[in-house]
Amino acid sequence: MNVKLKLLVSVLLALPTVSMADQAADLLAKMRGAVHTLSYQGTLVYARGNELSTYQIRHVLEGGAEKDSVIRLTQGAQGTNTPAEESFSLAKFEQVQPQMEQVYALDVGGEESVAGQTCRIVVARPRDRMRYLQRYCIDPNSGMLLKYALVDRSHQSVEQLMFTALTINPPSEAVVAPAMAAPPSSVAVKAEAALPATVKNDAEWSFSALPMGFQQTRSLEQAGAAGQASVRQMILSDGMTSVSVFIAHPDSPGVPEALSLSAGAMNIFTTEVDGHKVTLVGEVPVATLESISKGLRHAR
Repeated sequence: MNVKLKLLVSVLLALPTVSMADQAADLLAKMRGAVHTLSYQGTLVYARGNELSTYQIRHVLEGGAEKDSVIRLTQGAQGTNTPAEESFSLAKFEQVQPQMEQVYALDVGGEESVAGQTCRIVVARPRDRMRYLQRYCIDPNSGMLLKYALVDRSHQSVEQLMFTALTINPPSEAVVAPAMAAPPSSVAVKAEAALPATVKNDAEWSFSALPMGFQQTRSLEQAGAAGQASVRQMILSDGMTSVSVFIAHPDSPGVPEALSLSAGAMNIFTTEVDGHKVTLVGEVPVATLESISKGLRHAR
């Protein structure tokens, strides 16, 4: 190898490189900004388990506030689409947190064409069995999310969404859409509270252990419905996915034995801790919810 070639190789090796993981993190950060700040309208298909739904979505910014208008198209008895208002928002995707690197490996894949636009594949691959693989397809120019899937250990999609038509409006052409007053549905929310809640400094409840990567991020006190006692909500996150732990007073009716339910990627696990009814909700495997519940401790 001649001197000039050696010099060129040494210079190239010295140049800073952007890893695939860094590219993936940048695209995810851009996406999480785009779903909040862009004005867009379109049609998307959402699949959860065996349920398939189609939504018409408009998202705009008015005076710095986000407003969503969502219509779910349901199949009528005569084969016609009957519109029904329903809450749904792409803003359910969380901001990536540093602890995510402990439990997810980020990678960038090839390109796909979705809704007539080109998007880049980003994969968040779990390092253990406690969470799902997340697969995104993001427009690298606008940052808009065009396609998303949660994949289990058997390589089956337990939840996915995809735009079939999408228009991103320049700020001067933003579509004016009415604000939705409907309560959040399980589609639109990752275990966030629907009832009024106040921040709670929680010394009464704590976790002796949590699955790797999970940290408690918030503790809230929700007002009880119809005169019932308030419900405590503890929110955990692994940096990409959140889990809510709801704790009801022992006097609440119907404290059940351990029970688990699933709806696509959303799982629910209910158990009893020190006489309190505890319900865990999140887009993680049931085994993860059960593991979290075993670490919950009540200070008497």
